Amino acid sequence: MEERKLKDWEKNIQILFEKSPQLKELIKNPVYYSNAPWAAQANSHFLSNTGGSAGENFYRVVFKQGSPQSLMTIGSGELSGLKTTSVVHKGRIKAVAGLEPVEVPAASNLLPMLLIMGMFGAIQHRLAYISDICIDIRNRQIIGDHARLEKISEIILDCFEGIPEMDQNMTSLNLARMVSTTDECLELVVVLREELARESRANTLPRSTFDGKWVEVPGANWSKSTYMPADFMRSMIYHNVFAAYERLVAGKICQIVLSGNYSSSNIERSKQSAIRVLEPIRKIFEERINAHKNGADEYADLIQRRSQDCDADIGNWTPYGLKQAHSQQLQTITNIEDKLHDALDAKLESFDFLSRLANMDEIDVYLIDGAIVISEKEDPTL
Repeated sequence: MEERKLKDWEKNIQILFEKSPQLKELIKNPVYYSNAPWAAQANSHFLSNTGGSAGENFYRVVFKQGSPQSLMTIGSGELSGLKTTSVVHKGRIKAVAGLEPVEVPAASNLLPMLLIMGMFGAIQHRLAYISDICIDIRNRQIIGDHARLEKISEIILDCFEGIPEMDQNMTSLNLARMVSTTDECLELVVVLREELARESRANTLPRSTFDGKWVEVPGANWSKSTYMPADFMRSMIYHNVFAAYERLVAGKICQIVLSGNYSSSNIERSKQSAIRVLEPIRKIFEERINAHKNGADEYADLIQRRSQDCDADIGNWTPYGLKQAHSQQLQTITNIEDKLHDALDAKLESFDFLSRLANMDEIDVYLIDGAIVISEKEDPTL
């Protein structure tokens, strides 16, 4: 099996631990590393205000429960909310056990940026699919709306992966970009959803459908065509609307991270917005799934009739073949519903993860030798 290629931040963690192995005792589950220019600025601020020495001292900034929500209360240059929910410890790299609390004057933008980094570290570790969306678009070779989807994907990826490099001004600019991009993505979802609905309506749907059985579709000038409903449903799952919906959710997640507003009401509002977009897509499938369920019920009725009367007419079926067809019909329904859940409902778990993350007991951010290291706390709910 081919060994997984390490990401740049993972390589940097390795180098850090090789240089200072004692840090492994303290940072047991690193999930991100950044040496962006503003990270060096944060290190310098802490060192100069606590009498520390570069290469000798490091700092652990602990944001207590409720810190993510307090970000939204911070006005320009106003950090009273974070100062009451954060604790800074100073330690020596060669003796990590000797951490001591210290008072650090709050710079105008460092604490909120450190907290955003703390959240980003955990988020990018858990929501890796955001980093894969551009690759997915290119691999699927989507036509028609390919250019718009690729542009949307590139902007989301650029804003998300650029968070560690951003200062406050850049964060605000990218938040505006993300709001605009998410609005465009919503428009695209609606266009693609209507396209999927038209394709579904174009194929006649009887009351009951069955695996392996063709359905006739009348056409112009007395022409006719046929299709298999089960195969058609499977192909519908790969429609472009699902790629657009995934990007819509990713865009909303990025908006929350960039805004710093982790209040339960803001996260729930974004989630409900995504659900409102999800429901009409699911509705397109419901009538077809119900038709296949009706087919399964007809099989079940024949099986019951035969069990009550061994001479009952079950057409060209053998009892065994009828049971096999019924089992296959139910399996097809389950497979379609599972794929639909993965393509739609499963994406909503990103919002639930953000809610749990925002309510953790604490978030730890380390400033070490001009860099920032995020360590994930052990939490069975995440």
